[in-house]
Amino acid sequence: MIRRAGPLLALVAALACAGPAAATQDAYPALYNVRGVASNDVLNVRAEPTASAPIVGSLAFDQMDVEVLELAPGVNWGLVNTQEGTGWVSLAYMLRQPGQYFGAFPEVARCSGTEPFWGLSSDGIGYVLSGPDMPDTAFSETWRGSSIGRRDRHAMTLQSADPALSEGTAVIAYAECSDGMSDRQYGLTVDLLLRGTAGVTYYTGCCTLQP
Repeated sequence: MIRRAGPLLALVAALACAGPAAATQDAYPALYNVRGVASNDVLNVRAEPTASAPIVGSLAFDQMDVEVLELAPGVNWGLVNTQEGTGWVSLAYMLRQPGQYFGAFPEVARCSGTEPFWGLSSDGIGYVLSGPDMPDTAFSETWRGSSIGRRDRHAMTLQSADPALSEGTAVIAYAECSDGMSDRQYGLTVDLLLRGTAGVTYYTGCCTLQP
């Protein structure tokens, strides 16, 4: 006699099959490498996601760490920043770097904001806060984690040896962002709280994965 799985067992089995797929859903922005372009050629960046659109920039045949912000309908073209604006590249000549799934902590290379101008950049060991009206301050990352209830929210805590800015918290979120100075676009926002002898300072800005 063959026993059929009950509704509960069937649901558990379905969730087990669906879980890994959901956990590895691609996130954007994401880093890609140019591939399949001849060494004497470039990959054109176009004004629209079509091969007939005007060229607004180019990528080297071996360029790495290109940040793709979003996909066009049909998933054949990706939006990238070029000079002071944006354009589209054919994903047929782009290879996505592994490990960038929705829910994973985004490995931001730098975050920045304006009025006042400031930047927080990764130096491969920790992060350096800089700006025209502040001394460079090195921070080490003391903790990182993701929101329990939302896969698009992440945070890290920072610590410095400088008592003027001894510690901080950066909350990074997947959302459209503009630097307010150009037509470039970003896919990550940051809320940065810094604590020191003068109290708490709150900065907001955009982040990029691209070194």
